[in-house]
Amino acid sequence: MRRIDHLVIHHSASVLTTTTADLVKWHTSPKNLGGRGWKRVGYHLIVEGGGELVLGTPIGLVGSHVRGSNSNSVGICLVGDNTTLSRRWVGSQIATLKRVLSVLGVLFPGAVVLGHRDMPNTATECPGIDVRNLLGLSPLNDTGI
Repeated sequence: MRRIDHLVIHHSASVLTTTTADLVKWHTSPKNLGGRGWKRVGYHLIVEGGGELVLGTPIGLVGSHVRGSNSNSVGICLVGDNTTLSRRWVGSQIATLKRVLSVLGVLFPGAVVLGHRDMPNTATECPGIDVRNLLGLSPLNDTGI
């Protein structure tokens, strides 16, 4: 198994009714058809709008969710868009995220939970909120991690 240092939380920047199949299509469709042209969905785990957990890229494989940090991280995407009030995560999604992080914390002790925007050398609002605060985790230190 690869070494995992970060558990990175994302939002899909879409409506809450977006499905995993939609995300797979967006990531795997050819670039000339509006996709990214990847082999598989970039996230390892996806929490859909009703709180359902869906497996994406196997955790043993490197995902495509944080440029420069994919090899040592697990990407978890919650469907929605926390920059828009009507698309914010709902309670069932947050409950699922907490359960997932509990399990991943056992599998990868010492891995730091971060929002995509908190990763080094990243310029994004994703996931649109401070996930560490949402989850009741201590703030990041001065180095950002």
